[in-house]
Amino acid sequence: MQKRSPNIRFGLFFVQNKENFCIYAKKVVPLCTFYACDHMTPTNERQSNAELLRIICILAILLHHFCVHALYPEIDSLDIIGTGWDKHFILFNYAFIYLGVNCFILISGWFGIKPSWRGFLNMYLICIFYNLLASYNNFFSQETLVQVFLPFTHGKLWFIKCYFKLFLIAPLLNPAIQYLNKRYYAFLIVLIGAASLYYDTLWVSGYSLPHFVYLYLIGGFLRRFVSEERMSAHRWYYFGAYVAFGLAWGACTVATVHGHAIPYWQVWNYNNPVLMLTAVAFFLFMMSWKFQSQIINRLAMSTLAVYMLNEAVVKYDFLTPYAHAFNAWAQIAIWIGVTVAFYILAVGIDQIRIFITQPILKRIK
Repeated sequence: MQKRSPNIRFGLFFVQNKENFCIYAKKVVPLCTFYACDHMTPTNERQSNAELLRIICILAILLHHFCVHALYPEIDSLDIIGTGWDKHFILFNYAFIYLGVNCFILISGWFGIKPSWRGFLNMYLICIFYNLLASYNNFFSQETLVQVFLPFTHGKLWFIKCYFKLFLIAPLLNPAIQYLNKRYYAFLIVLIGAASLYYDTLWVSGYSLPHFVYLYLIGGFLRRFVSEERMSAHRWYYFGAYVAFGLAWGACTVATVHGHAIPYWQVWNYNNPVLMLTAVAFFLFMMSWKFQSQIINRLAMSTLAVYMLNEAVVKYDFLTPYAHAFNAWAQIAIWIGVTVAFYILAVGIDQIRIFITQPILKRIK
């Protein structure tokens, strides 16, 4: 990759090389609106392979939530000794669905977060809409008002708060993703990964900003240094790695449950190295496909809204009476059926939110 020389004069931002010449002429505003990188160039058409990956990830997150919060709560506590085969089977294969959050941030690193007022407002309006739905019966309390209108600092959802912090610091990460050479970039990835394995304070921080930054850097590295030709040629190797790492996680977890604990094995942390490798392998497999589908792109627009409705609004108590009320096969079918039905319902509800907020976003544009 050729070296580029960004220059900033009176609100003009130039990115020059022999292949292209781009000029962004705007009023003087925060520098973050001017970042322009190869994989961060705005496009009017979303890549449907990435959008399909978003849909798969949110379905995986829904499966996880309905599993551990309602239908199989014993899996969350790893209390499955003496239970039926279905609990052991689900836990053994759980890594295949426990990759949604990691893949979401890898996608962000792949395309690059481009901070803008419109992007901020869109995320803010989604949070407010679903926080209002969640607080309809206790809206006028001071605590509720703070949580509704300050979701990025006082909200209850850890993912929203961490992602917003990543949204803010992305302008500091993007130049590193764009200009670090492959050798030093790879060294940085390995160094941070080794630190997260060694230090307890990082090892237990899979639900935190440092982990999101690490995944963001990995996503940017893959975009810069893994070519489309290489991904296409190794597509099924990536899928094989996804299966191998997922089974390895299951074997280690079941061994831990039965008293053969692996030192420092943190089952449910997103920065568990086997979980991360599983997510990276599946991410590369999905990104190796190239196709366009307006239906998939349209459905993927509601991904964050589906998450908000599931986490902020849904009370899992309505499913608790059905936990273990049926035989194993019926229970698994209910689990999958509830997940798919909820996704369809959530996308439908989000069309109302889009109808309400779209005029506001158009005025901003």
